[in-house]
Amino acid sequence: MYLHHYMSAIDFIVTDNGNGFNTENYKSFEEAYTMLKVKKGCKGIGRFLWLKAFEKVVITSTYSEDGSWYLREFGFNMDGIAPEKNVKVIDGDDYQRSTRVILKGFKSAYRDSVAYSLEGLARKIIEHCLPYFIMDNVPSIVLKDNRGEELQLNKYYENTYKDSLHHDKFQIKNEEYILYHMLLKSGATDHELHLCANNREVKSISLSKKIPNLEKGKRLEVEEGSVYYTGYLAGKYLDKAINVERSEFEFQDLPVLGDKSPASEEDIIDAAVARIEIYLSDDLDKVGEAKKRQIDNLVQSRRPQYRFLLNKKPEIYDKVPSGLSDEKLDVELYKHQQEWELETVQQRHVIEQKEKDNATTDEAYGELFDSYCENVSELNRASLAEYVIHRKAVIDLLSRAIEADDAGNFSKEERIHKIICPMQRSSDEIPYDSMNLWLIDDRLAYHHFLASDQKMDSIPMLENENDKRMDIAIFDAALSYTEDSDNINSITIVEFKRPMRDDKDNDPVWQVKKYVMDIKHGKVKKANKRDFGDMDHVSFYCYVIVDLTPSMRESAERNELMLTQDRQGYFGYSKNCGAYIEVISYDKLLKDVKQRNRILFDKLLEPKAKDLKHPEMVGK
Repeated sequence: MYLHHYMSAIDFIVTDNGNGFNTENYKSFEEAYTMLKVKKGCKGIGRFLWLKAFEKVVITSTYSEDGSWYLREFGFNMDGIAPEKNVKVIDGDDYQRSTRVILKGFKSAYRDSVAYSLEGLARKIIEHCLPYFIMDNVPSIVLKDNRGEELQLNKYYENTYKDSLHHDKFQIKNEEYILYHMLLKSGATDHELHLCANNREVKSISLSKKIPNLEKGKRLEVEEGSVYYTGYLAGKYLDKAINVERSEFEFQDLPVLGDKSPASEEDIIDAAVARIEIYLSDDLDKVGEAKKRQIDNLVQSRRPQYRFLLNKKPEIYDKVPSGLSDEKLDVELYKHQQEWELETVQQRHVIEQKEKDNATTDEAYGELFDSYCENVSELNRASLAEYVIHRKAVIDLLSRAIEADDAGNFSKEERIHKIICPMQRSSDEIPYDSMNLWLIDDRLAYHHFLASDQKMDSIPMLENENDKRMDIAIFDAALSYTEDSDNINSITIVEFKRPMRDDKDNDPVWQVKKYVMDIKHGKVKKANKRDFGDMDHVSFYCYVIVDLTPSMRESAERNELMLTQDRQGYFGYSKNCGAYIEVISYDKLLKDVKQRNRILFDKLLEPKAKDLKHPEMVGK
């Protein structure tokens, strides 16, 4: 058989020396869904599929019948066969059987995606008809193109495919299957399983979706070199399940015998995948070990919250796909963490139901209860670890925010403000985890109401005639729900200034004192337009977060604030406004918060190997 491939990708010419379009074959060609070659897996519609991809077909066939030679020539398109009378007797006896099929007018929808190289076509033909090659039941096939190049498919199969061929037989629900394993150095771009029917490949499945240690598009490193795995699965059950177009399987249409339901496509694929994993076990183990090292390094250095998950469920090492970046690996581990939490919630519901049903004496209940308690304990530890990691990330972010950029410029105060608390929001709108007030003082995290960079007339309990904004205002009572000023225990005001700002005309200490006096003197009112009344019993705390520039030190000393022992801040009580004021330099803010959290970071990020179930997770 010769297949001529024109590089313009417009025409294909197929020539063979078979029986040709004799009377029997031509009659079958005229009949849709003919059963003439059903034993070979033919469905009788192949010629119609030609017209899906090509505008028309021109056929010339020389054949011998009843002692005479005949020549049949006709065209075939969507209108049918032309001419109707297309055969004539030819004189002589020195002819040879030959049929030539020209596929003309390649449609763009298919032309644009076809393989243009002879080798690419060879791979597609071999993979489509691999069982024929495997069972040595294929004629000699030669590909030629219009540049004079040619490729012998049989030799290409011998050189590229055959040496790596192994097979594996197994049964599912009394049906026998055979799986051909191949390791290809060339001719493949991914690890795939091909389902075959009637000696032809029908459907391909990417194994990277089924076997996590097979990375999509990445070769396996084996003794023979770098290879892709390719498997071909065949069986009589698959032959029966193929649809008439030979493009898909229709397992649901097969008859059910007795009480035994036939295997589903998923059953068959899972069984094949299990045998592929056994066949590739040594190579997959190497990939798995490298993946485990990557996971352990990530968990040790950046994501220790997953240590509890991996200790509890080490099988996750095998479930995570290989070849992921650290960022995508983090996402995968997070998904498994969520599944673990869901599993624990489901356990709780089962336990509650058993308690309602008075089934708590059941042995299974005890095992379930113990498992639930252990899961809750481990998840709580993981949640705490995740929060500690969040704190470290925020501290690192703050550290970078107070540094000058490459041009020597410092961040505006808005950037630092947003790290500590989102702007122009109230605590009714800000999730608790988004407020990082612990950077200033852990006690600030516990409050009833907070307003961050909001106009005072937009804060439910405040209104100010000058329309000024406090960077952060914190109240220890839910003032928006009460008219009683006695409900206010304390008010905390936080003011930020840009790092290294040295501005004598902008005095943040006086600014916070002015806010306090405005509240006390009735210039800031409640939502009902009335002032707060007697505020003598309310404690005021003011934090000024700045760099200690000369003008800032002068302001602190002018307001009679005392220098801290580390000389990186000032503090004191202002009698004239009745507020405790603390000036904290950015260096001090960063140093103090690191010291307060150091014990957490040391325990989490530098664990002792003897305390771990998996000490190999700690670098040596």
